[in-house]
Amino acid sequence: MNNWSLALYLVGGYALMVFLPVGLVYFWRKRHAAKRRSPLSRMLLRSPGESVRIELDDAGDEALISFVMLPVVPLLLYAMHISQSYFLGKPESILRTAIVVIFALVAVGYFMNSILKQLKRISKLRQGYEGEVAVAQELNQLMRIGAFVFHDVPGEGFNIDHVIVSPRGIYAVETKSRMKPNRDRGSEDANVVFDGQRLNFPGWSETAPLEQAARQARWLESWLSSAVGERVGVKAVLALPGWYVDRRGKSDVVIINGKNATGTFGKLFHASLSEELCQRVAHQLEQRCRDVEPRDFNKREMAAA
Repeated sequence: MNNWSLALYLVGGYALMVFLPVGLVYFWRKRHAAKRRSPLSRMLLRSPGESVRIELDDAGDEALISFVMLPVVPLLLYAMHISQSYFLGKPESILRTAIVVIFALVAVGYFMNSILKQLKRISKLRQGYEGEVAVAQELNQLMRIGAFVFHDVPGEGFNIDHVIVSPRGIYAVETKSRMKPNRDRGSEDANVVFDGQRLNFPGWSETAPLEQAARQARWLESWLSSAVGERVGVKAVLALPGWYVDRRGKSDVVIINGKNATGTFGKLFHASLSEELCQRVAHQLEQRCRDVEPRDFNKREMAAA
């Protein structure tokens, strides 16, 4: 065995020691899961913020991979450098050392940048997820007065955060979680003024959430009308959890803060839908939202059931 082969074997052995335990755990889990199956026999309904939760999981996995690779790549480079010096007899030099250091710094910079990006993404996603859950917990109270409430309803390339179906109306609710400025101004920092066209937060204004809520309500109205075979109307609602909404103008989009859903929607409900139509609409939404696969789920057994 020549020195080059020995050096490669040593570096390969180091890499194997790093990654083999991870691979063994993965295959053990797969094998263990193959011996078990879920007791559930059908898909689950989507939970509040289901799409955001999946993004959070993906961002967490990417951050974890970067955390693992951050020390591994520089150590692999160092192992290669030492192997060349010890087994191949290459003399130490400033150039060789500089090359290893530069590559190590580039690797560290790359993975650090990746980690920071994913942590920023996770923070933003978590904020949005918590906002959706907070609003959902309030909206779920409407089920006590006979409404159907669905969450994270899949559209065509987007998701509607919440949909409410009641004999007194159908509502598509978009949730937007916005951080408040910390300027020690009390309620002024928690107040958003809606003039009928713009959302004026303390320090900035937005129109995109209003347009998104209206666009999603139009899509839902079109899809439901086609699905149930008759015209149904859908009202657009924008929820801003944690904010006090000062309404100074009228709009096709209703602005709420998500609290006291029973009282708020008790005033908003305006349509007159038969119980039979509500059931048909709810059935279509349930079919669309029941797509979450339980852990260790066996689709073949579900199809045979």
